[in-house]
Amino acid sequence: MPVQTLQIHKLTWINIGSLREEHVNYLQEKFHFHPLDLKDCLEGVQRPKLDVYKNYLFMIFHFPRFDPETRRVGINSVNFFLGHDFLISIANEPNEFITNYYQRLEKKAQRQFPYDPFKNSAGYLLYKLVDGLYHESLPVVNMIGQYLNDVEEDVYSNQNKQATTNLAIIRRNILSLRRILEPQIKMVDRLVNIENQSIPQKLGVYIDDVHDYMENSWSALENYRDAVDSLYDTNESFINQRTNDVIKMLTTISVALLPMTLLASIYGMNIVGLPFADHAVGVWIIFGVMAAIVAGSIYFARRNNII
Repeated sequence: MPVQTLQIHKLTWINIGSLREEHVNYLQEKFHFHPLDLKDCLEGVQRPKLDVYKNYLFMIFHFPRFDPETRRVGINSVNFFLGHDFLISIANEPNEFITNYYQRLEKKAQRQFPYDPFKNSAGYLLYKLVDGLYHESLPVVNMIGQYLNDVEEDVYSNQNKQATTNLAIIRRNILSLRRILEPQIKMVDRLVNIENQSIPQKLGVYIDDVHDYMENSWSALENYRDAVDSLYDTNESFINQRTNDVIKMLTTISVALLPMTLLASIYGMNIVGLPFADHAVGVWIIFGVMAAIVAGSIYFARRNNII
């Protein structure tokens, strides 16, 4: 993807969809960024970070991405170089929100809208992009809440096998979201309180609003994690109860069949003079005795709540 450059009054926004070596050389020659920052951009997904320099800020933001086919939460990484009058955005993969926002702002710039020293600043543009990206990606947290309601119905309707699988998927996604959000919250909090010419004091209130939104999402994830743990324990209790019922049933059948096995073993011996051995209906008498023993064993087990 070629470098997109948008000039809005005194502000320059450079958007790069996928960084390559020629882009690195361009940025190095034009802006003299630190080589380690450019290296981080080339290496793809890193941990969120904020590096403060005299003339610019370098930031790596992570935004969750949900894949409905695999039902997994992944990461979209976007790097920003923020200066007094420029913003450079670099996504590790095509980002639809940034592309659409760039096109809307480009049309707006063509109409030559009035200059606003605050809203036409690089810091405010950074806020709009970060705020929009989080509001677009973090609804996955609410999606997890909906999945939890469905899984709860599965647990209490004894669909234990499906519930166990879904609980494992939800738990994995919650862990992934926590890994994304935890370092980001600290980084955004640091950005709120930073003293830099690229971040005017007035902008701190706006960035703090993003921080509050992330905090609310973090609190929701904490609640969902507790709910998943509780549902997991409940589901395990139901599975253990059903397993115990099956074991009790099998044990009762084994005990009931034990006399039959004993009689079959005795009458299978080559011993002369066994009772009813030569009787015309002896075998039916023996079957009747064994059936009575089995019925008596089952009646005893039911009466004592064994099965």
